[in-house]
Amino acid sequence: MAKRVNIIGGGIAGCALAYMIKREGGEPVIYEAAPRMYEDEPEHDCSTYNPRYSAQWDENAKYFSMGYFEALRLFEEFGGKGFNWDQCGTLQLMANEKKARRYSKTVASWNENGWSEEDICLVSAKEASDIAGLEVEKECMFLKRSGVVSPLRICSKLIKSVEVKLNQKVEDAAALEGDATVLACGAKVTLFEEAAHLPISSVRGQVTFIRETEVSSKVRTTINYGGHISPSLNGVQYIGATFQPWLKHTKVLPEDDDQNIHNLCERFPALAGEYDVVAGKAGMRSAARDHFPVIGRLSDKVYISAAHGSFGFTSSLASAIILAKKIVKNEDVISEDVIKKMSPGRFGKA
Repeated sequence: MAKRVNIIGGGIAGCALAYMIKREGGEPVIYEAAPRMYEDEPEHDCSTYNPRYSAQWDENAKYFSMGYFEALRLFEEFGGKGFNWDQCGTLQLMANEKKARRYSKTVASWNENGWSEEDICLVSAKEASDIAGLEVEKECMFLKRSGVVSPLRICSKLIKSVEVKLNQKVEDAAALEGDATVLACGAKVTLFEEAAHLPISSVRGQVTFIRETEVSSKVRTTINYGGHISPSLNGVQYIGATFQPWLKHTKVLPEDDDQNIHNLCERFPALAGEYDVVAGKAGMRSAARDHFPVIGRLSDKVYISAAHGSFGFTSSLASAIILAKKIVKNEDVISEDVIKKMSPGRFGKA
């Protein structure tokens, strides 16, 4: 008999887990407190998909590599249509000597551990400029298969045949019928008794969608420079993002759009000019005190998938693979050092 797995939260972490649970032969059910899965229509919905980089082949590299390559596999499986997938590549600007040393080590160590030069490499400033369609003054790290995608549309794909219960505010995770329950509701996981002791909090970020200009339309790849800019999609580009752990709301602030534009123009003077803001979008990302995701068992029947931070897309996919295998088949699919690193037990108990 298939294992029933309750998933509390209908964001990318919950949707990815539901998909993986079903793939492993389980029966996922999503409990979402809102009256619908998504607060906004996904007309302007865009996010980069990248791993979080580390200089060595450590727990971080192993974990985020799993999520990144799973993202590529999923996009190919889904056909790339209907969710604004643009495999345009990503340039990571090496803006100073510290970043240059760090990213050089990243490329060397990751190339030695399964990442080909097609996946990650260093490019000169001239090569970066040719790739970007914009003058880039610094050497860059380049991920040829990275790019942008619509998270909301991906979520719709992931839960196409999954039972979803809307307007369901769960207060007692252990009371739900089933074989397991997973808390996948961002920083709200700490409202549950099992996770109340965890140092997980929210960080607000706002991104800005701008109408392309004659100059900005020439950008051909995603560029990360502290902020980021995407290529144009239907005449609109995506830039961001603010980082505001002190704010606890998702109201769109015009001054944040101004700040995103200012940061872009300051880094790339060739892009300086007036921009028409099409839309702004603010969201809350959950993060742990040590900046690593929190994934694993909390009690006999309750698990957690949280603190995915600003790399939520790739992190959610990695955690979904790990938890689905563990819950449905009691199998570990990643090394013991990563399991220990992401375990909620690293913070002790309440």
